[in-house]
Amino acid sequence: MERNRPVQGLGERDGALRRNGFHPTMGSIGRRPADRVFPDGAFLVASVRGTVVGEEGFLLVFNRGLLRVERSELPEAATSFQAAAVLRPEHPVVWFLLGVTLRTLGRAEEAVAALHVALRLQPGHPDTLFHLASVHLERRRPECALPALRRLIALRPGHEGAAFALGSALMALDDPEAAERAFRLAALLQPDGAAVNNNVGAAILAQRRPGAALGHFRRAVRIDPSWPEHRKNLGVAQLMRGELEEGFRDYEWRTGQAVWQWNRSFPGKPLWDGGPLAGRTILVHYEQGLGDSVQFVRYFPLLKARGARTVFECQPLLKQLLATAPGIDMLVARGETLPDFDCCLSLMSLPHRCGTRADTIPQGIPYLRTDPERAAFWRERVLGHARPGELRVGVQWRADGDDRSIPLDCFEALSQVPGLRLFSLQQAVGLDELERLGARFGIVDLPGRRPGAEGFLDTAALAEAMDLVVVCDSVVGHVAGVLGRPVFLVLPWLGDWRWMKHPDCTPWYPAHRLFRMARPNDWHGVMLRVAEAVADEVRRARS
Repeated sequence: MERNRPVQGLGERDGALRRNGFHPTMGSIGRRPADRVFPDGAFLVASVRGTVVGEEGFLLVFNRGLLRVERSELPEAATSFQAAAVLRPEHPVVWFLLGVTLRTLGRAEEAVAALHVALRLQPGHPDTLFHLASVHLERRRPECALPALRRLIALRPGHEGAAFALGSALMALDDPEAAERAFRLAALLQPDGAAVNNNVGAAILAQRRPGAALGHFRRAVRIDPSWPEHRKNLGVAQLMRGELEEGFRDYEWRTGQAVWQWNRSFPGKPLWDGGPLAGRTILVHYEQGLGDSVQFVRYFPLLKARGARTVFECQPLLKQLLATAPGIDMLVARGETLPDFDCCLSLMSLPHRCGTRADTIPQGIPYLRTDPERAAFWRERVLGHARPGELRVGVQWRADGDDRSIPLDCFEALSQVPGLRLFSLQQAVGLDELERLGARFGIVDLPGRRPGAEGFLDTAALAEAMDLVVVCDSVVGHVAGVLGRPVFLVLPWLGDWRWMKHPDCTPWYPAHRLFRMARPNDWHGVMLRVAEAVADEVRRARS
């Protein structure tokens, strides 16, 4: 989803001032009639000849504030408006301009207080309602923005910014259906707005309807073909539909987003464009999460087949685990000295450069191996805690992201399935839940796993010792998958694009079985289905 592009600050009269709700014809109070000072007639400041508006001192301080706004002297402008508010506390204009100035300065709490006073003095003023809601959105308090936005839309149905902001607030509150309605209203008011069309698509995509979202993303791209967010979102929708060749092509636009934090710069070194690699050294650097590195290192043998010498710069935590990955000539952890190379590429651009389709995803699973001694050590410990004939099930519930994490209490039904033994694969985070519920659910937490990179090797060896792994969408699920272990992967309502549209399987990991929520936020329901499927596995193992 895309927010309105950020305000650049107050100062230039017909640019930043207008975007902040200041009317470009605003002049000094007492020098122009009210219909020119505030064209919408909302605030009557000065008007009829011979009428005294206020003390000379108030006019002097207030006009000084306006002058400082024009000069982009915002802290000084705020001070002037504060002084004017002391002299005329009943004046809504003063409080409105003070609130907008404070908002632009990033002084959110003070801005909210000032705008509330302005709204109390002039109820229903559209600009005040809009700025009040905007401050709440900037403070990431969308629930506080809803009343002002809904009131504003009721008063001014044609207010373009209000419908857009309402959609943004509802998306933040995880209500994409209502957000879609708001964004569609915004699109009716601004049919040629690229950001609006993009956000209609985002709201539809959040409802797990990627096919219906495609047209809106394509329209946004046609309107503004240079904006990376729209093209990247189009790529995500295509990937979710399993259209990998087109999806990975458009997903390349992610690197042009201002918020993208994984770009690397190597001056003088070109990006690999998919051309010949024979006799050349290519540096591939990691991008995004640990699970992405585990999943996409499968592409290195394809680079070797083209005659390349390959270097992979990985996350330090994964260096030991990835040491057995095929096709990597040199593995370097981020922060270590890089060798010389001829060209470079981000890891997650390899599927595009290699022309990936659903039927050409590199397999070769398992493509990672655990250390034999370490694997034997942990397997012996696992067997020591499982009765003969019990199904050994490794569980992991906490991911790097609350939206993908499963509350451990949702594992209760699984813990009651007879004929299995649960083993914790969780590390670092989520251990407070294990301490509270582990004994009750009979989850074995084997001691001795080390922290950091060594701990990843221990977890991999533990996963390899399991008959089945039940996990949330996390690096552990990827590790178990590339080791060739059977995995029950439990996904949130809106699963990541890599799991595509298949109901219960994925071409990335043939031994994975996917369990998707039937309703948003229903972890209990999906985990009941997991428990039933595990019970079936126990029965099959005994037959």
